[in-house]
Amino acid sequence: MEAGMPAGAFARRGAIVVAILCGGCLMPLAAQQPAATAAPPRLEFPPPTPNDTLKSVEVEADRHVRFRIWAPKAMDVKLQAEGPEATPGATPGVVRKAMAGVAMEKGAQGIWEATIGPIEPGLYRYNFVVDGVHTTDPRNSLTVQTTSEARSLYEVPGADFLEYKPAVPHGAVSVVYYDSKVTGSLRRMHIYTPPGYENGTARLPVLYLLHGGGDADDAWSVLGRAGAILDNLIAAGKAVPMIVVMPAGHTSEFHLAPGLHFDFSAFENDLVSVVMPYVDSHYRTVADRDHRAIAGLSMGGMQTLDICLTHSGDFGWVGMFSSGWFGDAMKTDAEKDLAQYKAGGKPFRLFWVDAGQYDIALENSRASVALLNKAGIKTDVHESGGFHSWNNWRDYLYQFAPLLFVESGARQAARAMRFIEQAPARSQGRLAQNARARAARQS
Repeated sequence: MEAGMPAGAFARRGAIVVAILCGGCLMPLAAQQPAATAAPPRLEFPPPTPNDTLKSVEVEADRHVRFRIWAPKAMDVKLQAEGPEATPGATPGVVRKAMAGVAMEKGAQGIWEATIGPIEPGLYRYNFVVDGVHTTDPRNSLTVQTTSEARSLYEVPGADFLEYKPAVPHGAVSVVYYDSKVTGSLRRMHIYTPPGYENGTARLPVLYLLHGGGDADDAWSVLGRAGAILDNLIAAGKAVPMIVVMPAGHTSEFHLAPGLHFDFSAFENDLVSVVMPYVDSHYRTVADRDHRAIAGLSMGGMQTLDICLTHSGDFGWVGMFSSGWFGDAMKTDAEKDLAQYKAGGKPFRLFWVDAGQYDIALENSRASVALLNKAGIKTDVHESGGFHSWNNWRDYLYQFAPLLFVESGARQAARAMRFIEQAPARSQGRLAQNARARAARQS
């Protein structure tokens, strides 16, 4: 107590001090108490829909294929599917109608449905057109790329030669990126190596396999099943182990239009001066023309023509699938390429040609073969049934690959005869006839 301060005053002052002190400490203590923890947000699931369990593609026992898509608010849905063109005896009219799209019917719960077939065993592309908008199948993750879109895939089992089998040793398909000094960009290619390559030491021949216009470098490995075809041929002793390089054939945007003139100079330069040296330096190859082949379909066949004639010192084996010079190129490119070949080109071990009966490139193929023969180039020419389509191009690879990197003459003819029995049924008669004709020419 301060001197002279009445006891009552001290008590009152002490009360005030205590009150202030207590108030000053109680308020911060109250402010420091943790706020009530907010409950975490509930995990909300969308309400169930028929799409959750929808089986969008169903291959029936009779090879009819049923397609479904859930689009409850759509007014018009069509199916655009490959497959009818592979049917034996299919006419151009039937195929054109199928390409235009099959109207789908709307059923219960907003599920649209259409059935096509019977479809020959094989792998095919499709997409839906929903109120005018093209879309992949949202319930099917299996797709293949093009330069402008992805397309869904369906498979009808039974094409033995292109199926991956558990009992067959499998090679590997690698996705390879490389810097191109030609295009000044990062480019991509797919490369197949045969079973056992990773643990082996042997050097192998190389097939450069080119895709068609509008497709991408995954076309031959995904849609063409090149890996499975080579696995099965090698396992059966019908083809020698080889490396298959599948580069990107486009070096700029591609739009197919009337009067289009192809300029393959950038691709040709990229393949010869960038891709080939890359492959020879990163893989165990035999880097000479007797162990190097080039083949392509459609646009890739035209690229093959240009490259093999102007670089015949690099390629001893050639395959042209559903292709040939066309339009102005029949005169300008053909004259230039053939003139260069005649000035010092080397003869080819094999120049193999095939196109379908209704193939849009059949007449171009025939005219190109005539020009090749006139220039002194011997060709091994075939004409299959069917159209400008992947079911034929897979067959062609299956027939072409066993002829590569083997001795000419009787052994080549004998090898061709041995693989006929396992060829697709629709091709067996034609293959046998071709093999007998080759044997007769060589006797």
